[in-house]
Amino acid sequence: MSNSSDYFRNKVWYIINTIQANQLFVHSANLKVRYSENQMLFVSKTRRSKKKSSKKKKTRKLITKNLPEILTICVLNTLIPNSAMLLVGGHGGGKTSIVKYLGRMFTGMTLDEAEECIIRGHPQLTEEKIIATLNIKKLMKDGEEEVIWRTFSSNFWKIIDEVNRCSPYTQNILLSLLAEGKIKYYDSVLNVSKYCLFGTLNPNDVGTFEMSAPFLDRFGISVPISMPKSQDLAVILESQDEKLGGYDELIQVPQVLSEEQLLSIWYEVSTIICSKEAENFIHAIIREYTLCERVDKGNSDYLKPSSGLCSGCHFNVPNKVPCSNSDSILSVRVAKDLLRYSRALTWLLGLKEVSVNIVLTVAPYVISHRVIYLERALNKDPYWGSKYEFTKNILEMVLKRFHNRVEAYDIIDKFREGKGNETEREKLELMARNDLIVRIDLLPLAESLSNPEYIDIVNEINESTQQKNITQISTLRRRLLQEMDFPNRGELIARLNGILRVLTLNTYNSSMELWNSIRFTIDGLIPQFSAKLKETTLNRGTYRLRTEDLDMEINVTGIHESDIVNFSFYGGDSAENLKEAIEKQHKNAFKSMDDLIEESKIAREKVENEFGLSNIEVSENIKEEEYFDDEIYD
Repeated sequence: MSNSSDYFRNKVWYIINTIQANQLFVHSANLKVRYSENQMLFVSKTRRSKKKSSKKKKTRKLITKNLPEILTICVLNTLIPNSAMLLVGGHGGGKTSIVKYLGRMFTGMTLDEAEECIIRGHPQLTEEKIIATLNIKKLMKDGEEEVIWRTFSSNFWKIIDEVNRCSPYTQNILLSLLAEGKIKYYDSVLNVSKYCLFGTLNPNDVGTFEMSAPFLDRFGISVPISMPKSQDLAVILESQDEKLGGYDELIQVPQVLSEEQLLSIWYEVSTIICSKEAENFIHAIIREYTLCERVDKGNSDYLKPSSGLCSGCHFNVPNKVPCSNSDSILSVRVAKDLLRYSRALTWLLGLKEVSVNIVLTVAPYVISHRVIYLERALNKDPYWGSKYEFTKNILEMVLKRFHNRVEAYDIIDKFREGKGNETEREKLELMARNDLIVRIDLLPLAESLSNPEYIDIVNEINESTQQKNITQISTLRRRLLQEMDFPNRGELIARLNGILRVLTLNTYNSSMELWNSIRFTIDGLIPQFSAKLKETTLNRGTYRLRTEDLDMEINVTGIHESDIVNFSFYGGDSAENLKEAIEKQHKNAFKSMDDLIEESKIAREKVENEFGLSNIEVSENIKEEEYFDDEIYD
């Protein structure tokens, strides 16, 4: 990872440590994270010396970190784009307060401004109170419908307090925001392309409404907040009484990052690599919850495990096979969220790639609020109705079955490479007797990959890749885009895109001032990008531009001259021509990411000084390794 990743990561750890040190949120619940030593980007001196003294050991040490559970999950939600999170717990647990503190430290808003971002859930909450209202004076005088957007709608940081007290009508309004990223009021449309949303939920409150499955599915992650333990209460009672003097926003709750810097973090997190094993594990989680030998659980209204669907089924072993424990399925959105939050945790810990253990760590928080479990299983000892604990148990089943299925995944990889044979197909048939994923997914896939046409094109792809023949790879990709009935077409296209990305990816970082010049170079070669390129100078956000031969991503953190723009592209001949043009005309103008961050910081400080504000920096004496010391959270 780049130095800029280290810089931003240190800032995020500074936020976590500051909240704990200043006792802004006190809770002793821990999030246990395990990962192997070889996943780390750096190893502390102590650990290196231990490693040297045990060279004969072949196995890698599994490191365990205990992080503050609630605070860490809230931070993960902040580290990914357009995220939405539920904090579930009784009143007085500090749910709303912790979100306000994070809003202050991650974006620089004051605590009063964070308060203005909150909408309080209640049955009489109307569209006018959430979204916008009309300028009555102008309407009465001139007959014009001028829309005045509410702070909740227009602000980057959004908080919904007691979301389950919102009526179904209000939930539909919020669903539109979460689903489309746009808000419509009369004939005006507000584009909410970048936001970070938190919702609090008190399940025992009176006057609440049932939250629909599609609405809950829009919340990517959730965390249970129990009441503090005795040792937590002792710390809370000894801390400063905020009712007396409030909090010092320069020392106790300082601004550490800006919205623009947070967008840069979003971009870095999105580039984290996911291992093939972790990808397969994500697939396994989704399918273990979803598959049924008898019906399509997602489209079955009456036949469900709770109504006797599983009676007499070979796979009805609730303590070993997950499928009979839930009436609901997991959507594709869950798979995406598992990857997004796993990337965020991987980035935060400074690891090389997403691993199975990282996915297993975040999965209970991504899944539990979205699933309808069988009450007879959920409410018994030792779970007593805790969906989080029950989900962890289900995931342990999934993990065990995943490890038993490793050989099947290896066989499928051989078929993907055009090297599978009849003996290996028969092995899959044998495994399919006791594994629904092998029976319904992997075995039919192996049979389709045995097609001679598929084997021929895989051999062409492998040969072109070895020769780094970009023109041939692009030609094969265009051919597959046109042949709709080609076996395993989607995966082959994705594979070719990945190969082109590896061989031709070009990544640049620039200031907005330089980007304003570069975009005209791009415009000259690819005129169809013109309108979107202009939009990148007017609104911050992430833009994806595509032609048949080129894929470009532009991340705009802000529209001021010193704000950072990250852009990358890959593809065939168009990508090569664009690279030559950019480097010919702008090569000497590019600066390192560290220089860009420094220039952006100086520009921001200049603006803050004009308003008499000071910026709180992480101490230069704090080294990154200290954040990962085993004893900090143990």
